Amino acid sequence: MAETSRRGLFRQLFNPPDLTLQGAGGALRNSTLTTEQEASRFLAQATLGADYALIQAVATMGIEPWIDAQFALPQSQLLTYLYGELYDENEIGNSSPWRELFRYALWQTTIYGQDLLRQRVALALSEIFVISTETDAIYGVANGAADWYDMLLRNAFGNFRDLMQDVTLHPLMGSFLSHAGNRKTDVAANRFPDENYAREVMQLFTIGLFLLNDDGSYILDGNNEPIPTYDNSHITEFAKIFTGLQFDFEGDPHIWWTTSFESGWLNPYTAVRTLKMWDEEHEPGSKTLLNGYVVPNGQTGMEDVNEALDHLFNHPNVGPFIGKQLIQRLVKSNPSSAYIGRVTAAFNDNGSGVRGDMQAVIKAILLDDEARNPTHITDPTHGKLREPFFRFTQLVRAFHYANPQSRFWDAGWGVENDLRQYMFNAPSVFNFFSPGYSPPGALGANGLTGPEFQLMNSYTAISVVNFWYSRLWWGYVIDLPSDTTEIKGQTYNLDQPQPDLSYEVTLVGNVSDLINYLDLLLTSGTLSTEMRAIIETAVTGYQNSSAADIDVVKMAIFLFMTCPEYAVQV
Repeated sequence: MAETSRRGLFRQLFNPPDLTLQGAGGALRNSTLTTEQEASRFLAQATLGADYALIQAVATMGIEPWIDAQFALPQSQLLTYLYGELYDENEIGNSSPWRELFRYALWQTTIYGQDLLRQRVALALSEIFVISTETDAIYGVANGAADWYDMLLRNAFGNFRDLMQDVTLHPLMGSFLSHAGNRKTDVAANRFPDENYAREVMQLFTIGLFLLNDDGSYILDGNNEPIPTYDNSHITEFAKIFTGLQFDFEGDPHIWWTTSFESGWLNPYTAVRTLKMWDEEHEPGSKTLLNGYVVPNGQTGMEDVNEALDHLFNHPNVGPFIGKQLIQRLVKSNPSSAYIGRVTAAFNDNGSGVRGDMQAVIKAILLDDEARNPTHITDPTHGKLREPFFRFTQLVRAFHYANPQSRFWDAGWGVENDLRQYMFNAPSVFNFFSPGYSPPGALGANGLTGPEFQLMNSYTAISVVNFWYSRLWWGYVIDLPSDTTEIKGQTYNLDQPQPDLSYEVTLVGNVSDLINYLDLLLTSGTLSTEMRAIIETAVTGYQNSSAADIDVVKMAIFLFMTCPEYAVQV
């Protein structure tokens, strides 16, 4: 991406123009919520989807106690599941675990895992720290992808500094941004350190392009222009920091001919082993980083890496830069400067003098007035377009899609083709959409961002509707392995997961009750009077056509899933 385009992206993200609301019409969403409806609204922000039992539990327990309980739960373990059910670890060296196996493990976790908040935060982090299973190198290391997600899950409730370390040294990131195998300068051979990770660790993972105030606004120079956080000389110096890192191929059954630095490559063995430092390939000498900070001569390679990451971690930009993007992923696309400032304060100090405490940041985001106070629902700048992937997980969890074998193994071709979003399969390090994307129309005219709208186009506007229809009416829900495909030495004849709508069917006798229930489950009680009337009229008309009760329920769910008030989470 050209530098001018990069700068434009981040100008949009962190310095939106003054808002002059135009054409902010439309139906007024309900903002007078019951305790259960507010619990549902919270769970839409904090999980991959909630059923009625979970909504009731949170309404009874309270939101902050539920968050604390989630902090205490053990994390899901994808790699353990993958080795236990999908791939024989002893086969490393003989076979490659393909991407589908990671996807089976991912779906098994999203459907049956209890660490709901941890998963939601980890998936938000996956859209900031991006690797893609679409690349040839990563496609064939499903165990590495599972280990990557396990790493994000582990750090979701940890400290941001540890996350930076683990991202930097993970073999999949080393492959994706090409700093694995990065060698020191050799002028005679016209070889210089790879700058890819050095650039993105600043631009995308920590500080962004321009200096920020704690509220996310630009710090301006004397000409009223934003001040760059770094220039090309800093990229060059950071690139030297990340030299000497290589895949850890000690004992690798794929390698028998040599043990030189160049021997390492991403394969099922190295994909789950932290990158290793070869000091003889690390750039010697001092390195001058941001604001004249000097990493001294004479250190080991890992000492250089640790000092550089500490340097970035303590930069004042990290709190507002990362905090705003997490708010966008969980709560709303256009947080106020005050909201960003409060989250930055929690990042800078958790109340006990600790910087980067993710639990403090999560609470600051989810318990803030802009997240919890229902009066914001009627603000036309509030809310966000739900990501297509999370709409599917909500459908599946809310209506208990399952098969008798309790295996929700989805290869994801339908999700990829129709929703155009399958997690960990973004087209580039810039994710599926830009955090600063401002769509044409009313949002763009009002200076508002709507990142997820970048996935919405003339194709997906139709394909997404067809996707919900097929999952409700045709019985074909996920892309299961064929009954002849061997998985860890055996084949499976799995049934398509189907919803359990037995409770919903009991409500068909009173369509208004059914609408109320689905409003609680899917739109958190925020359905407008106008939208309610449209859905109720359609469902009643369908019921009067002598449709079966189960079909009336499916029609009602379909109308909710396709209506704009479900698409926009408030």
